[in-house]
Amino acid sequence: MIHCRMMEKNQSKYILIVDDSLDQQFLLKILLESKGFTTECTLNGKEALSILRSKKEKPQTILLDMNMETMGGLEFRRLQCADPKLRDIPVIVVSGEDDISAIRIKMKSDVIKKPLSISSLMKALERSTKFH
Repeated sequence: MIHCRMMEKNQSKYILIVDDSLDQQFLLKILLESKGFTTECTLNGKEALSILRSKKEKPQTILLDMNMETMGGLEFRRLQCADPKLRDIPVIVVSGEDDISAIRIKMKSDVIKKPLSISSLMKALERSTKFH
């Protein structure tokens, strides 16, 4: 089980996309940038942690794919929550799994189901800044 503190509100419009699908990265990048966000993409949780630890500016939200080879979403989330400098960054898990309620509980984060709809993504991003 992952335990994280409540996340503080962050006004930045920078989103980190963590997904091993280049097509999914491209679609999310185009969509979010058309809505005024700045994006950065990485292929797995290990790369994402490296980026997060090396940059001064932290993202408003992390869009996190659940299943990736090098370091999947669950392991990334466990390490993120254990790091005091990273644990307050809101995460939205993107999953193709059917039982998103179980994922929401296990990951301690919002979950949106693939295939994504623009409205579900934008609502999740709004919730990530409103409640964190």
